[in-house]
Amino acid sequence: MTDFMISRRTAIKGAAGVVAAGTIAGVPSIVHAAKFKYGTAAAPSSISARAATDLFKAVAERTNGDVDFEVFAGNLGVGEKELIEGASIGTVDGSGTAYTGTREFDIFYSPYFFRDSEHAFNVANGFLREKTTKVLLDRYSVHFLGVGRAGPWNLYLRDKVEGFDDLKGKKIRASPIEGQVKGLEHLGAEPTVIAFNELYGALQQGIVDGAATLAALAIPQKFYEVTKYIARNDFGLGLDKFFISSRVWDQLSKKNQDIVQGTFDELEPELYAKRVDAELGPSYAKWEELNGAGTVLTLDSTAAQKKMAPLNKQLADEVFGAGTWAKIEAA
Repeated sequence: MTDFMISRRTAIKGAAGVVAAGTIAGVPSIVHAAKFKYGTAAAPSSISARAATDLFKAVAERTNGDVDFEVFAGNLGVGEKELIEGASIGTVDGSGTAYTGTREFDIFYSPYFFRDSEHAFNVANGFLREKTTKVLLDRYSVHFLGVGRAGPWNLYLRDKVEGFDDLKGKKIRASPIEGQVKGLEHLGAEPTVIAFNELYGALQQGIVDGAATLAALAIPQKFYEVTKYIARNDFGLGLDKFFISSRVWDQLSKKNQDIVQGTFDELEPELYAKRVDAELGPSYAKWEELNGAGTVLTLDSTAAQKKMAPLNKQLADEVFGAGTWAKIEAA
């Protein structure tokens, strides 16, 4: 936990000088902040971590150093649940996670809930944003900046499958996210909830037959070492929720709040969507180079899309109100 305790030695400028902190795993973390602390469970080389680093570099420049976050990527020794809770209690000042523990975000991870990345952006950062912002504020006391489109989720598999029907009876790792768990169940798989920081070991030990997680993590997290195949079909979309603790956000001037929010809205397409498009092709090529020709699978998703539609409609209308699914489809 040493890395989790560094970089809080001097007071930050102005009223944000002292940041009270809580405890993770029983380790006290009450210290003074030279920089605010942003945590992500993703590896430093991942799109998620690089996006956060570049975003906060731009924010620091545009605020003349008044809003300065140091990004801790994959080295805090905790999972996403602890990170978002940490933003609430003070062990981190902000984070980006797939997990929120809220139905409003969790249903977004059901396979084929969105048509593609642009559709997800139009919905999650569009007409549903006001509701989801309030949900995170009420539950965790964090300010929601928006979603970063981290690319498709893929299925990582120990054994080859010919189609989505072959998932029936297979133990597939799922995040603790309702949409993904119910989506896997709906397709006949046996979802097994495993925290991301424990996923490599679970695959290595054969605890699960495969996993659903971000395609962009295939090479950085070395999943090719513990699974043979990857199905490149979009199996849900990865949406990083960017948030800053309210105790930090509320200390910022209105000018700096506008700069932070405006910088996120401006840079998200560059930091996420364009990088995903540019890097996924070479990533799949690298997978086949490492695991052999034919280990990147493209499955016929037509039947799976049709099968998922009733569940996705049920989830959307149940969580956000009747008629929401129709609005999502029209967005």
